[in-house]
Amino acid sequence: MTLPDKSSASSLNSFDLDDLDRQIVQLLHRDGRMAYTEIAKRLGSAEATIRYRVQRLIESGAITIQAYLNPEKLGYRHIALVTLNCTDLHRAEAIAADLAAMDAVSYVAFTAGSYDLFVEVTFEDHSGLLAFLQHLRSLPGVVSSQSQIVLKLLKSQYSFHLKT
Repeated sequence: MTLPDKSSASSLNSFDLDDLDRQIVQLLHRDGRMAYTEIAKRLGSAEATIRYRVQRLIESGAITIQAYLNPEKLGYRHIALVTLNCTDLHRAEAIAADLAAMDAVSYVAFTAGSYDLFVEVTFEDHSGLLAFLQHLRSLPGVVSSQSQIVLKLLKSQYSFHLKT
């Protein structure tokens, strides 16, 4: 299964960060609630400049600011990583949309390699996982699935190194 090449379209939507943007993003990544006045003070810039830059980053889709939930602290102690193979691209897209709409699903991605889709799910107990797996079996177009139960979560943070 191959996805359409959208490399030219994605480059049109890319957002170039300058040094000030990178510094703002790094501070907000550490503390998404940091006040504009504090960011301005740390970076030696005007508060209005920081406010404008943050709004521009948000409106462009380059960043989002949201609370990170700790599933274990909230009683969701069962995390599973599920891989799927689908009959074709059309079915895979429909399956991905179905899964992405589910509350228990925190991550859905098309992948290259041995599997078509990679999914992360979180549940309070094993019965929730069982119901999810039964739901997968009922979806037209799912050829196979494999599940791995996370025994101990060592790092859960969506971040990557920004190029300079």
